[in-house]
Amino acid sequence: MTKFFLFQLIVFFISINSFAQTKSTKIIVDGVCMMCEERIEKNIIGLKGIKLANWNLENRILKLVYNEKKISLDEIHKFLASIGHDTNKEIASNQAYNLLDPCCQYRDFQVVKDHGLDRKPIHGSNKKEQ
Repeated sequence: MTKFFLFQLIVFFISINSFAQTKSTKIIVDGVCMMCEERIEKNIIGLKGIKLANWNLENRILKLVYNEKKISLDEIHKFLASIGHDTNKEIASNQAYNLLDPCCQYRDFQVVKDHGLDRKPIHGSNKKEQ
């Protein structure tokens, strides 16, 4: 009986420690279509420490659950920028952005308009704005 109680106590402390390392956050990530959603979610969930990722096209909010001991919020922002998507804290390089499919180029006003959206990118203004 004592061994069983000790085992349960150890499992309890391990689970508490694991839970304490898990955080949830919301990040604004630019994108305009379902291809963007798939790219963002599939790539971010592949990172060590990311437990849940859900990006909303309408409000551009990426909801994340992650283990802060395995990945930092800054690393998450930098990763998203590296796959071509601006965040509220990090701007994708032109090289990464230009690798996006033409229909995903959210900085182009005409592309945004073609998707039935009326909004500006997170950083700066749209190129080719009319």
